[in-house]
Formats: sequence, C-alpha cells, structure tokens
Amino acid sequence: MAPRRPADGLRGWSGRDPLLVTLIAAALLEVVWIVYLGFTLPPHYRAAHWAAAWIGLDIAQVVALLLAAWAAWRRRAVLALFTSSAGTMLLVDAWFDVTTAQRGDAVQSLVLALFGELPAALVLYWVTHRVLRHLGERSTAARRDARALPEGLIDPRRGARGGSTPGGAGSP
Repeated sequence: MAPRRPADGLRGWSGRDPLLVTLIAAALLEVVWIVYLGFTLPPHYRAAHWAAAWIGLDIAQVVALLLAAWAAWRRRAVLALFTSSAGTMLLVDAWFDVTTAQRGDAVQSLVLALFGELPAALVLYWVTHRVLRHLGERSTAARRDARALPEGLIDPRRGARGGSTPGGAGSP
C-alpha cells in the first residue's frame, strides 16, 4: 500500500515524488536558460519564417477555440483543457504582439491586447474554472463518468454553481 500523503499541499513531502522533482528541476533549468538568453541574445534578429510563426500560432488558436466549442456543445469535461489552452495561446499572442510591435503598430497591438486578447483569455479561464469547480463538486458515483457537463455550466446567468436541473445543485 502506498504511503498516505497529507491533503494540505507540500507539508510532509519527502521529495520522493518523481513528478514534483521533475517539475522543480525543469523550473530551475528554465531559470538558468532565461539568464543565459538574457546575456547572449542579440538586440535585433531577422526571422526566416516570421509569417509562418504568426500564422501557425493563429491556426493553433482557431483549433483550440473550435475544440472548446465542440466540447461545450457536447458538454464534455475536456472543455477545461481546450479553454485553458486557448486562453494561454491568447496571452502568448498578446505578449508577442505587444513586445515585437514596431513604433507605428505599438498602439494598435496594445489596444488589441487590452480590449481583445486579454479579456477573451480571462473569459476562457473563467469557463475553465467553472468546469473544474463543477467536476470537483460532483458526487463520487458521478465522477466515474466525468465526460458529461450540465447545459447551464458556462451560462453566467445561471449563478456561480452551474447545473441544469431545476431544484438541483445549480439552482439559485
């Protein structure tokens, strides 16, 4: 039988969990890489496939949004994965739009980020939160079939808990 872990985070963690060790090591290696890049990257760089990079990111966003739409339509729990992925890609897009914009495009990039991409990412993260919260509130028996989500889950008018049945957990 596996040793019991405390439910309150890392207290009592012995360092034997390979996933945690790997994640911490990866984060530390990434910090070293960031410092190295900070000292070695040139101030200007001409990219060979600039258009392909931007178009590829936008195609990935479209795919994630379409997959999220499919999951919402089918009321599948995988919606959380697709909305969090799409939201993250929107944040990455906004970051690179703003930081790589030339003088004439800087204002347009900033406005698009502040009033388009960032709010859209926040909505997608809100949906992710709603899905994960709903899944966490489900009974043990219902967790065995965690694929289906209730109809009102992503409707902000339904209240904080979601749900689709009158008098059920999601009723106001």
